[in-house]
Amino acid sequence: MSSKYTAILIPDDDGKTRRYRITGFRLKGFIVLGVVFFCLTIGLLLFYIPKASQYESMKIQFEHFVSERSQILELSRDLNRLHQMDELIRNSLGTNLDLPQDSSAGGKGASRKKAISYIENIPSVPPISGYISQRTDQNSLFIRRGHYGIDIVVKEGEPIQASAAGLVVFSDWTYDQGNVVILYHGDGYFTHYGHNKRNLKHQRERVARGEVIALSGDTGNSSGPHLHYEIWKDGEAMDPMDYFPAFKLKDLTTKNG
Repeated sequence: MSSKYTAILIPDDDGKTRRYRITGFRLKGFIVLGVVFFCLTIGLLLFYIPKASQYESMKIQFEHFVSERSQILELSRDLNRLHQMDELIRNSLGTNLDLPQDSSAGGKGASRKKAISYIENIPSVPPISGYISQRTDQNSLFIRRGHYGIDIVVKEGEPIQASAAGLVVFSDWTYDQGNVVILYHGDGYFTHYGHNKRNLKHQRERVARGEVIALSGDTGNSSGPHLHYEIWKDGEAMDPMDYFPAFKLKDLTTKNG
């Protein structure tokens, strides 16, 4: 016959005393279950705590790897773009500036090369009228590095003007900027017009200051109709806002003012 155990609970006040009886078999069973539960809990903790720590470590390493990979891709993109621009300019201009020829008024049948006017080569005509949604070197959701110019929000199909007189050295489609026109103005000046709906000028054509060279659009890697506009001087990207202060009145970015 199994033994029995009685537990008596006596309250501090005059309340009723309570008695609980349990057999020795049940008591041993509860003790065994308690030990098993305790051991399982300790075992699970010992197993999952290192796993959780390892998971956090792997997560941090993965985020670090993704960040480094993004930086490498952005740097590679900037390098490829600079190489592409250098190559297209070299191919277009060659060792000497081969401008279209025009007959001279002072000779019989003689011809001379048209020289780009260095008085009109500095960008002085706004390429288009619109609002500034992104400025030079400003990070955005789509472009994190290497934003060399400004984005001007306009309606699709608006005329784009040449900021200065010059020569078309590139007029074609690119993956990043869609339809692009690049003008050489002499004295180390270049201007860049991207995301065009349609280019109206072709390579090696001369354009006058204020002449329409393209129509605004949404081509290439773009989030909406706008003109991406750049100014380069002696291989260095310039801030178009310095050339056109009036754009500051229509600046929608955090750099306003």
